[in-house]
Amino acid sequence: MVKFVDDMWQKIWEQVHAKKQLLAFFVVALFAGFLIGHFYFPSSLASTCDTDLPYLRPSLDCIDSDAKEEILSKLRDRLKVQTQGYLNSNKAMRISVFVRDLSTNRFAEVNDSEVYYLASLLKLPLLIGGFKLAEVEPRILDQTVRYTGAPNLYGTQYYDVPEKLEVGKVYTVKELMRRAVVNSDNTAAQILFDYYPNQFMDRIMEALGLRFKKESGETENLVTTRSYANVFRMLYNTSYLTSIYSNEALSILTKASFNKGLIAKLPSDVVVAHKFGERSFTRASTSEVVLHQLHECGLVYVKGGKDPYTICVMTEGRDFNDLEEILQQISLSVYDEMSQGTPD
Repeated sequence: MVKFVDDMWQKIWEQVHAKKQLLAFFVVALFAGFLIGHFYFPSSLASTCDTDLPYLRPSLDCIDSDAKEEILSKLRDRLKVQTQGYLNSNKAMRISVFVRDLSTNRFAEVNDSEVYYLASLLKLPLLIGGFKLAEVEPRILDQTVRYTGAPNLYGTQYYDVPEKLEVGKVYTVKELMRRAVVNSDNTAAQILFDYYPNQFMDRIMEALGLRFKKESGETENLVTTRSYANVFRMLYNTSYLTSIYSNEALSILTKASFNKGLIAKLPSDVVVAHKFGERSFTRASTSEVVLHQLHECGLVYVKGGKDPYTICVMTEGRDFNDLEEILQQISLSVYDEMSQGTPD
C-alpha cells in the first residue's frame, strides 16, 4: 500500500514537473516571439489594421495613443471667440458646438448643454431604426411601398428636395431610408414612420439617448450637440448596430446632398458622413417667420479616416444665410485644428 502511494505521488510529481517545464517553454517562446515581432516586423501591426469596413473604428491596437488635449484646448478657445463674434454681430442668437476626437475620446465644446429642436435630424434615427429591424428580419429592407401621392410634404422645407418621389412608383424600404437621409426627404421619412411598428421609433430614440424629458415628465424631440454627436460615435464604434449595418448607415450618410454647411469649405477629398436639420418658427398672430434653427452634425474622416472626429453645430437666428456661414466657418476652424499632426 505504501509503495502504491509512493508510486502514485512519484507519477504526480513527474507530471507536475513536466507541466512546469512545458509552461516555462511556452512563456519563453511567447516572449521571444514578441521581441522578434517588435524589432524585426514592425509593420505587422499595420497589416492587422486593414479592414473591409472603412467607415468604422479600427482595433484599439491601431489607435495612436498621443493625447490631443493641447489641440482640443486651443480649439475650444478658438471656438469660444468665433461663436461670440457671431453672437455680437447678431448673425445668430444661439450657437452650440461639440467636437470629439474619436481616437482619444477627448473633446471640445461650446454651449453644448443648450437644447434645440431635432427637426430633420430625426431622419438619422429613422435610418438606424430600419437597419435595427433588418437585424431581426433582413428581408424587410427589400419590402416595397407604392407611392400614391400621399403623404405629400414637398414644399414644407426651406431647402428643396433634389429628388422627389414619383406618384405610382414602387420603392423599397431601403430606398426610402436612403432618400430620407441623403435628400432629407420629409415625404419618404413620413412613409417610413407609418410603415414601422407602433412606438418602434420611440424605443429607438430612447436607446440612442435622444428622448428629452421635461420636468413635467413629457418627452419632446429635443437635442443637444453632445447627445446627437454621440449617435455618430455609436455608429463608428458599432455599439448599437452590427458592424455591417453601422458601416452601411455611415456610407449612406457620406452621400448626403446638403452642401451649404459643414462640408462647404472643406477639401473635396475629405470624406464626411453628415446630416443637417432645419426648422422655422412663425408668429401665431400673423404667420410671419420670425426665427430659424439650422443644425448639422457629422463624422469627418481626416487623412483617409486615420484620425476621425465627430462634429455637431446647432444654431438659431433670423437668416438662414447667416446660419449657413456659421456652420461653414466653424467646420473649417475645427478641421484646421483637428487635421494638425495626423498620420499620413
